[in-house]
Amino acid sequence: MKLFKTLRQPVDNSPLIIFRIAFGLLLMYLFSYDILSGYVYTDFIKPPFTFSFIGFEFLQPLPGNGMYYYFGAMALLSLMIALGAWYRLSIVCLSILWTIIYLMQKSGYNNHYYLVVLLCWLMAFLPANRYCSVDVKRKAVTETGKCSRYCLFIFIVQAAIIYFFAAISKLTSDWFSGKFIAIAFSSLSRRPISGLIYGQHWFQLFICYGGFFFDLLIVPLLLWKRTRKYAFIIYCLFHLFNSFTFNISIFPYLSIALGIFFFDGNKIRRIFFAHRLPPTSNSMPANAFKEKILIYCLGVYFLFQLIIPMRSWFYPGNVFWNEEGYRMSWKMMLRAKNGTIYFKVIDPVSDKCWKIDPSKMFTSSQVTSLATSPDIMWQYSQRIKADFEKKNIPGVKVYAIGQVSLNRSTPMPLVDTTVDLASVKWYAFRHSEWITKGPEK
Repeated sequence: MKLFKTLRQPVDNSPLIIFRIAFGLLLMYLFSYDILSGYVYTDFIKPPFTFSFIGFEFLQPLPGNGMYYYFGAMALLSLMIALGAWYRLSIVCLSILWTIIYLMQKSGYNNHYYLVVLLCWLMAFLPANRYCSVDVKRKAVTETGKCSRYCLFIFIVQAAIIYFFAAISKLTSDWFSGKFIAIAFSSLSRRPISGLIYGQHWFQLFICYGGFFFDLLIVPLLLWKRTRKYAFIIYCLFHLFNSFTFNISIFPYLSIALGIFFFDGNKIRRIFFAHRLPPTSNSMPANAFKEKILIYCLGVYFLFQLIIPMRSWFYPGNVFWNEEGYRMSWKMMLRAKNGTIYFKVIDPVSDKCWKIDPSKMFTSSQVTSLATSPDIMWQYSQRIKADFEKKNIPGVKVYAIGQVSLNRSTPMPLVDTTVDLASVKWYAFRHSEWITKGPEK
C-alpha cells in the first residue's frame, strides 16, 4: 500500500527528540508549579471531594499529603522523559497518572490539560529515546538518527485538528463583535500602560479577526515551504502574546514546541545537534507488522479526534451555555461565564427543607464551575441525595437554585429550578431537557 510505505519512510528523528526534551521539561515545570503555587492543595487536598467525569466518581484524591507525592512523582517522571531515562516505563506511567488526574478533577477543566493527555499517550508509542538519551548511554536501545515518517506526521495532524476546530468555534457573534475579547482584556484595559492598547476597540477587533485567521491558516502556512519561516515567527509571537495576556500556563510553549514538526529534520539536527557526534547508526528496527497495526490504530484515533469536537453540533442550543459537548472540542478562550448557586433539599415525607451552600466547602472558582456546569450540578445533587440516605433520610428532592451570566449577559437560571435533579437520569449522548435555553447565540 503506497500510503503505508510513505508513512514508514525513514526520516531524521531530530524533531521528535527535541520535542521529547521540551515536553518533559515543560511538564516537570507544570507539576512542580502546581505543588508550589498551592493548586494541588486548593483543588485536591482542601475540597471534601472532587468532581470527576461522570462514570469515574471512584477516582478521588489520595488522603493526607498523598497528592503532593503524586504530583512530585509526575514531576520526576517528566524529568526522566526529558532525559530519555527508562523512557518507555516513564512515559506510560506518566500517561496513566495524568489521565487519572484529568478524569478526577473536571471543575478546573482547560484545553491544555486535555492536550497533555493526548500527547502523553502518543509519545508512549513512539521511539523518542533512540538519540540523545540515557537509554542510549546505558545501551537499553540502539542509537539511531532515523524514525518512520508517521512518528512526526501525527503531531502535524494533531495540530491541524486543534487549530481547525479552534477556528470553527470562533464563528460566533460574541467573538467577531469583540464582546468576548473586551471582557478578556478588561483587567489589562484598566492598567495605566497596557490599557493604552488593550482598551482600544480597534485592537480588540484586530485580535478577534487575527485570531480567527491565524487558527484557520497557520497550519497550511507552516506546511508550505515558502511561508514556513515567516509563519513560524507569527506562530511564536501569537503564543507568546497569549502567554502574557491570558496567563494560560504551559499551553503556549507546548504549542511552540509542536511547531518544530513542521521543519525538515536535517535542519533541526544542524541547529540543535551540530555539536554532538553523528548517530552511530541510521538503521531502524524493522517490524513492518507492528508498525502497520500502529498506523491503523492511529487512523482510528484521529477519526475520533474529528468526531469528538463535532458532537456539540448535534445538541440544541448554545454549547457555551448548556456545556453539552463543550469539553474536548478545542473551544479555547471563547466565553466568560459567572454564576451563583445553592441547593434546596426537601424531604417529601416530613416536608422539612434544607439549604446547602457549596461556597462553605469549595473555593470560589470551584463554586463557579459548579454553578455554570449542568453536569456538575447533577453530580452534586446525586451526592447530596446519597449523603441524606446515609443519615436515614431517603428519597429527598434536590433543586439547584442560581443565576448564570454568559459573556456578561443578563443573569438567568441555567437549569429548571422546579426539576428534582436527584431523580433525573443522566444521558451522555442526549440533550438534558432540564437545562434552560439561555441567551441567544
